[in-house]
Amino acid sequence: MAKISLKKLIREIKDPWQPRDILHVHQTALRIAKIEGAYDWHAHLKEDEFFLVLKGKIFIDTDKGSIELKEGEGYLVKSGTRHRSRAKRPAWVLLVEPVMTKTKGEET
Repeated sequence: MAKISLKKLIREIKDPWQPRDILHVHQTALRIAKIEGAYDWHAHLKEDEFFLVLKGKIFIDTDKGSIELKEGEGYLVKSGTRHRSRAKRPAWVLLVEPVMTKTKGEET
Protein backbone atom coordinates (compact mmCIF):
# COMPACT_ATOMS: atom_id res chain seq x y z
CA MET A 1 0.00 0.00 0.00
CA ALA A 2 1.18 3.51 -0.80
CA LYS A 3 1.75 6.20 1.81
CA ILE A 4 -1.28 8.41 2.53
CA SER A 5 -0.97 12.19 2.68
CA LEU A 6 -3.97 13.85 4.31
CA LYS A 7 -2.65 17.29 3.27
CA LYS A 8 -2.61 16.15 -0.37
CA LEU A 9 -6.14 14.71 -0.12
CA ILE A 10 -7.40 17.99 1.39
CA ARG A 11 -5.96 19.90 -1.58
CA GLU A 12 -7.59 17.46 -4.04
CA ILE A 13 -11.12 17.46 -2.59
CA LYS A 14 -12.91 20.48 -4.02
CA ASP A 15 -16.62 19.59 -3.73
CA PRO A 16 -18.37 19.55 -0.35
CA TRP A 17 -20.43 16.62 0.88
CA GLN A 18 -18.71 13.99 -1.30
CA PRO A 19 -16.92 11.69 1.17
CA ARG A 20 -14.00 9.80 -0.36
CA ASP A 21 -12.89 6.46 1.05
CA ILE A 22 -9.21 6.49 1.91
CA LEU A 23 -9.01 2.91 3.12
CA HIS A 24 -10.87 0.13 4.90
CA VAL A 25 -9.66 -1.58 8.07
CA HIS A 26 -11.67 -4.60 9.26
CA GLN A 27 -14.97 -3.36 7.79
CA THR A 28 -14.33 0.19 9.03
CA ALA A 29 -14.01 3.00 6.49
CA LEU A 30 -11.75 6.00 6.87
CA ARG A 31 -13.30 8.72 4.71
CA ILE A 32 -12.26 12.28 4.08
CA ALA A 33 -14.85 14.93 3.26
CA LYS A 34 -15.10 18.67 2.74
CA ILE A 35 -17.83 20.36 4.77
CA GLU A 36 -19.24 23.71 3.73
CA GLY A 37 -22.63 25.07 4.73
CA ALA A 38 -25.09 22.74 6.49
CA TYR A 39 -25.87 19.11 5.73
CA ASP A 40 -29.37 17.63 6.04
CA TRP A 41 -30.54 16.28 9.38
CA HIS A 42 -30.25 12.47 9.47
CA ALA A 43 -29.44 9.46 11.63
CA HIS A 44 -27.56 6.21 11.19
CA LEU A 45 -29.74 3.61 12.86
CA LYS A 46 -27.10 0.91 13.41
CA GLU A 47 -23.72 2.63 13.06
CA ASP A 48 -21.68 5.07 15.11
CA GLU A 49 -19.90 7.85 13.19
CA PHE A 50 -16.70 9.59 14.32
CA PHE A 51 -15.72 13.04 13.04
CA LEU A 52 -12.11 14.27 13.32
CA VAL A 53 -11.45 17.80 12.06
CA LEU A 54 -8.35 17.93 9.87
CA LYS A 55 -8.63 21.55 8.74
CA GLY A 56 -11.00 24.33 9.71
CA LYS A 57 -13.85 24.30 12.23
CA ILE A 58 -17.20 22.51 12.16
CA PHE A 59 -20.29 22.11 14.27
CA ILE A 60 -22.18 18.88 14.93
CA ASP A 61 -25.81 19.66 15.71
CA THR A 62 -27.95 17.13 17.57
CA ASP A 63 -31.36 17.34 19.21
CA LYS A 64 -29.48 17.98 22.48
CA GLY A 65 -27.46 20.95 21.17
CA SER A 66 -24.38 21.83 19.12
CA ILE A 67 -20.77 20.77 19.51
CA GLU A 68 -18.00 22.96 18.09
CA LEU A 69 -14.96 21.11 16.79
CA LYS A 70 -11.65 22.74 15.86
CA GLU A 71 -8.64 21.25 14.08
CA GLY A 72 -7.45 18.13 15.85
CA GLU A 73 -10.71 17.66 17.76
CA GLY A 74 -13.16 14.82 17.28
CA TYR A 75 -16.65 13.73 18.26
CA LEU A 76 -18.48 10.41 18.22
CA VAL A 77 -22.10 10.46 17.06
CA LYS A 78 -23.72 7.34 18.52
CA SER A 79 -26.02 5.23 16.38
CA GLY A 80 -29.61 6.44 16.28
CA THR A 81 -28.65 10.05 17.07
CA ARG A 82 -30.31 12.59 14.78
CA HIS A 83 -27.57 14.99 13.66
CA ARG A 84 -26.09 17.18 10.97
CA SER A 85 -22.67 18.69 10.38
CA ARG A 86 -22.08 22.25 9.26
CA ALA A 87 -19.29 24.75 8.69
CA LYS A 88 -19.39 28.50 8.08
CA ARG A 89 -16.17 28.24 6.05
CA PRO A 90 -14.75 25.23 4.18
CA ALA A 91 -13.47 22.52 6.52
CA TRP A 92 -12.19 18.97 6.03
CA VAL A 93 -12.92 16.01 8.27
CA LEU A 94 -11.85 12.42 8.62
CA LEU A 95 -14.89 10.20 9.09
CA VAL A 96 -14.50 6.81 10.77
CA GLU A 97 -17.52 4.57 10.33
CA PRO A 98 -18.50 1.07 9.18
CA VAL A 99 -17.99 0.51 5.45
CA MET A 100 -21.74 -0.08 5.02
CA THR A 101 -22.73 3.31 6.49
CA LYS A 102 -24.91 5.35 4.15
CA THR A 103 -23.48 8.84 4.42
CA LYS A 104 -26.93 10.40 3.97
CA GLY A 105 -28.39 8.36 6.86
CA GLU A 106 -31.55 6.28 7.06
CA GLU A 107 -33.99 8.74 8.61
CA THR A 108 -34.44 12.46 9.12
